[in-house]
Amino acid sequence: MRRFFGFLSLMMTLLNATPPTDSYLLYQEVVQKIKEESVQPFDEKRLMEGCLEGMVTSVDINGRYLNEEEYETLYLSSKPVAGVGLYLIQKRNHIYVKSVVDHSPAQKANLQKGDEIVQIDGVLVRNLGLDEVISALRGSPNTKIKLLTLKLNSSKPIELQLTRKAVTIDLMSSLMFENDIAYVKISSFAQDTLPSFLEDMSYLYEAQKHKINGMILDLRDNPGGIFSSGIAVTSLFLEKDKLVLTVKSRHKEEKKQYKNTPQDFEGVEYADKIEELSFLKTVPLVILTNNDSAGSSEIVSSVLQEYNRATIIGTPTFGKDTFATLFPLSTNTTAVKFATARWCTPKGKSVWPSGVIPNIEINQGSEEEDIPLQEALRFLQKK
Repeated sequence: MRRFFGFLSLMMTLLNATPPTDSYLLYQEVVQKIKEESVQPFDEKRLMEGCLEGMVTSVDINGRYLNEEEYETLYLSSKPVAGVGLYLIQKRNHIYVKSVVDHSPAQKANLQKGDEIVQIDGVLVRNLGLDEVISALRGSPNTKIKLLTLKLNSSKPIELQLTRKAVTIDLMSSLMFENDIAYVKISSFAQDTLPSFLEDMSYLYEAQKHKINGMILDLRDNPGGIFSSGIAVTSLFLEKDKLVLTVKSRHKEEKKQYKNTPQDFEGVEYADKIEELSFLKTVPLVILTNNDSAGSSEIVSSVLQEYNRATIIGTPTFGKDTFATLFPLSTNTTAVKFATARWCTPKGKSVWPSGVIPNIEINQGSEEEDIPLQEALRFLQKK
């Protein structure tokens, strides 16, 4: 118990505020009542972690305190080199299977579309970011991982043990539709998104003998990813020297503006290839979005919509305009993660809380129909 109150005193000191006597006594009273009356067993460590979690979420609803086990699992493990073969989506702080890679460990374990991932190696994934969940699923080849899952429309958890294997997952796909309409789907913005996008577009452009009459950029179910990759893709569709977005922290001197120049999105080495594909700056463009389009997906769609450079078709995006930073704590075994910066469009608009509102709002329908895609094709064929 002494350690707990010492911990509370330390927290208040770190916040540059000496706890008033009545507030400190209130902490003592609450803890004592819990100890005496709680039907659940008293756990000092859980109370400490609950206080820390409450502090972080009070300033950022998506923020997190990571205890030793969570921090080790999500951030301190060896460099990811293998996985289990899952495409995931996040809905209302729950993680669901979107699809399963053929011949993967996940398929062998009978994981299916719609299954919910509840725990990974004992860590609850509720309120974790999708990137953190994906990181936790990855690890060294042939290592074991335990998942607690729920089948669709079932309340009975199923525990699975999988063995990680090298799984190839394409984060980008492209093809041509009739009437010379190019289609590119980006599942997540990764480190190699820009070169991969340029490679795919170069191939299509040459195969079409430089004839592309329209383009569909599919960002549905794309949770975001690397910030600079979102700026890079946005920049490809804008004329030179256009402002892409402004990032602000609580410190005025840390305000930064990003323009569509290769220097601002780490694309200097691709400058020649970008110039070869300059038709992208004028090609008629449709972007497909849904409620799970977030982060960098919202940067691309909101900025290009604001410049009247793209028509957005689908449903409103997730609506998140912040960047989070992970801060390892002095113990080196725990950490906190919370929003430290906010971005806005060139006109100073935020996507929070309503998301990017499509120019043509239309629901998905069945996967077989894919109504938004059909609408995008009709829209571009009229151009």
